[in-house]
Amino acid sequence: MKKPLMATAAALVTVLACTPPAHASSSAIATGMSTVDGRPVVWKNRDHWSTPDGWKVVPYHQPADGSSFGSGDRYTSRYGYTGVSALGSSGVDPITGAAIPWAGANDRGLGLVQVAGHTLTSAFASDRGFPVSQDLTKGMTGGYLNHLVLSRAEHVDQVEQLLRDTNGGGGFNGSTSRNTSTIISVFDRWGNAAVFEIDGDSFTRDNITSEYVQDADGNYAAPHTDDKDAANPADGAYSGYDWRNNFSKVQWTKPSGFPYFVDDQTTTVENDTVVNNGDTPDGVHDWEDSTSAVMRHTRTGIRMDDAHKKDYRYFIQKEVRSGGLGTQWSIESLAKNIGDLPAADKSTGYHVNRFVSTFGTVITGSKIGDPYEGKLTTMWVALGEPTVSVFVPLFPYAGTTPAELADMYLATNAKRHLVYDYTDDDSCGYSCGRNADHSINTAALAGGYYGEGGIQKYAFGIENWAFDRYDAFIADLRTGTRTPAQLKTDLAAWQQSIAQTVKTHYINGTIPTS
Repeated sequence: MKKPLMATAAALVTVLACTPPAHASSSAIATGMSTVDGRPVVWKNRDHWSTPDGWKVVPYHQPADGSSFGSGDRYTSRYGYTGVSALGSSGVDPITGAAIPWAGANDRGLGLVQVAGHTLTSAFASDRGFPVSQDLTKGMTGGYLNHLVLSRAEHVDQVEQLLRDTNGGGGFNGSTSRNTSTIISVFDRWGNAAVFEIDGDSFTRDNITSEYVQDADGNYAAPHTDDKDAANPADGAYSGYDWRNNFSKVQWTKPSGFPYFVDDQTTTVENDTVVNNGDTPDGVHDWEDSTSAVMRHTRTGIRMDDAHKKDYRYFIQKEVRSGGLGTQWSIESLAKNIGDLPAADKSTGYHVNRFVSTFGTVITGSKIGDPYEGKLTTMWVALGEPTVSVFVPLFPYAGTTPAELADMYLATNAKRHLVYDYTDDDSCGYSCGRNADHSINTAALAGGYYGEGGIQKYAFGIENWAFDRYDAFIADLRTGTRTPAQLKTDLAAWQQSIAQTVKTHYINGTIPTS
């Protein structure tokens, strides 16, 4: 295993055994001139297999209640938010018993997605001789931190302040630090956006101010610097894109000597094993031991490093003509991507959409000049493995989620049975239960290329119907002619109507025509 930076490592081949972490996920974020209209957009696919019922994903609305997590809570719970969680233990905070969101947006226009930070864990630190930063018994968890961000912050700078306030525990549960190894990507209603990489008692801030492109070697090796102690761009001046696939990428070293990012070698996957080779940095953390995380990093980067400006459709699925994928096939997608199609049945473990993906979300926000102070922020959710699911729009300001979506995971699981061979719906690990079959039936899924046939034929058709109606509705909303009360009522009624139509046609395998 590669030595820490405090020791000089020779340019040797280093092999890391592959033991898939129980939590993974992929995310990306874009804002400013990298999006079609200057409004920020963020995406996540959640991968989970460590609890039997973690696939039973549900959207929920959490109202503001004025509560405090401890003596360091300068904000208290002041904003309502819509999140996606799961039934069973993966959706409940083990200390407070509260529901925890793995992605969400609040009624003041702040959107958040989270992925596990494999290289920020207590094990990664202790195995390399560094102090453990987490309070492993009393500290707040990553899921609870998501809840705090969504219920307390409306500006990206307030997210940073919340992290500073909880580095020493924040008065939560008598803790001395957080119990976190997590990476969150957030945007606010001014179009500001940043990625925060977080261990137990420290964090980095990576402002979205650049576009990352492949170098001559095909790598995404441009440096990421820590911005938390630097001057930030003015509101609305953030622009660029970024992505995370479970390892930290910011070049910052803690006072203890622990490095957030180690990249002295080229990190690849050979024969299902992570291999570090040579002495050329490639933008992948040398300590990442998940083969899937290494593979997904480049595959996500290729989707982001594309001539097309990003919007919510691009992250879900979008016809981009010949500029993106050639003249014959031209659908782009992050959430549903399983690599090149047409193809024979293929294992999806190394792709952006994986056989262990339990939901997808794409959140689109506001920019300076938009009415209603972020209340038009929209959260699209696929309540199941995204490539076999349909995305449904939700408005956090509506203050509710449609009843139709409370058991939508059952409908998506029924479709999933058409493309994977498994009997037990519950998970018992990475390769058993619902995850026994790693290879997707591409004919049943797509009938060829993305959306040409199979489940995706009508799923894409339903989504395109919903996209068109959303675009018309949001254009009308942006005229700003409604009172806040009228806006809340209209948002709740519209999202319920769309959810009902989408669910009915998805179950029936049909496409709405009006």
